[in-house]
Amino acid sequence: MGTTLDVLVIEDEADIRDAVVGFLSQMGYSAAGVGSVEAAEAWFERHDAMVLVLDLGLPGESGLDWLQRRSDLRDKGIIIETAAGSESERITGRVAGADGYFVKPVNLVELSISVKNLLDRLQPGDQWQLDSLAWVLRSPAGKNVKLTASELALLECLAIRPGSIVERATIIRRLGADPDTYDIRRMEVMLRRLRVKIAEQLGVEAPISTVRATGYAFTAPLEWFGDQVV
Repeated sequence: MGTTLDVLVIEDEADIRDAVVGFLSQMGYSAAGVGSVEAAEAWFERHDAMVLVLDLGLPGESGLDWLQRRSDLRDKGIIIETAAGSESERITGRVAGADGYFVKPVNLVELSISVKNLLDRLQPGDQWQLDSLAWVLRSPAGKNVKLTASELALLECLAIRPGSIVERATIIRRLGADPDTYDIRRMEVMLRRLRVKIAEQLGVEAPISTVRATGYAFTAPLEWFGDQVV
């Protein structure tokens, strides 16, 4: 497989195809265009694309038939742009897997916004997210793990300065306990269970490091939102 582009435009009218590809390229996206389903099939033998902008009324196999035949295309973002805009046609397109539906003439700015939204959804970042309102930790792949009150309190302490060591005493106080009397083995058990839960439910290793006899650190980019009171 060769280059993966942001967008492949499948449109038989050359002036429309060139306009869409040109505008998306000006907006900073990598884009290419072909004129039929058959050309798209050949293009995909050597390349890939995250989002498809697909005309339904194509020569040869129609865009709709192609979507219905190729269920694997639903892993991509699919935007239909077509002259067919009746309610039943829009519903049929949505059922076939379309994420967006534009009736010609298409507003290119609006189309580019839909492309951006789909790419944001399809391209996972490298940042974890801690949601104090929902009590969840979200992996870069978008998967959530539900947290207990103690786990949330621990991660909130680490979220203040990701990558920096947080002393045990700070975490213990956040848990509502006294550092002088707290049994540190309780925290070690909690951390071990949290690491196992993250591995099992998110499929990745928890980016939480232990600094012997000192404290802990969250060693990956972390966005924290919600009730940020520590």
